[in-house]
Amino acid sequence: MISEADVAERAERAGLRLPPETLAALATQARAVLAADPRLHLTTVTDASEFLDRHVGEALEGAALLPSSASGVLLDVGSGNGYPGVPLALARPGLQVVLVEALRRKADFLDAMVAGLGDGRISVLCRQVQRVEDLEGTAPAFLASRAMGNWARVLPRLARVLPIGGLVLLWAGSEAEEIFRREVWRALAVVRRHPLSGRERSWIWALQRVPTKASASSSEV
Repeated sequence: MISEADVAERAERAGLRLPPETLAALATQARAVLAADPRLHLTTVTDASEFLDRHVGEALEGAALLPSSASGVLLDVGSGNGYPGVPLALARPGLQVVLVEALRRKADFLDAMVAGLGDGRISVLCRQVQRVEDLEGTAPAFLASRAMGNWARVLPRLARVLPIGGLVLLWAGSEAEEIFRREVWRALAVVRRHPLSGRERSWIWALQRVPTKASASSSEV
């Protein structure tokens, strides 16, 4: 069983001191995911201690990379079990977080879990999101992705709607360095690489939307 005290200790290791109600919500989410896993296969990490470190802790380390004043819409693309999106929302109360999940059964779980948390800043979008048109006018300031298989193709497409200075948080390994050199990633620049404790060659990458020649030209019109 994951307790509020467990979450508080892991949050402090991530550099965050969170209020009791936030710790309670984070523990509630963790317990809900573990309870639903036998039915929905939400995670391969079922040991409570490892789950706390890998899912809760690594999501909170991502939150620590965002300024405490962060505000606007954040899309958690391929949310699955709600990590990292829910902890990002809970740790950074200025965010409006949309959990994007294409599978209906997982989206239904997320809907129920979010309703139980009672946080109106978190919503669920059950849709396959592959390109800007799939967002139907949603204008995020942040993107986040963890364990989404096709992130190398999808994220640079979605990043086109970010404002200049908007951030992408990506949980990925060393293969990311080569991927970021591709032409389609030219509008995103790595501003930080945070190593994940106990995970060899795994990081949280923070990338910022930067002007390109095309965006600079359009801004001058």
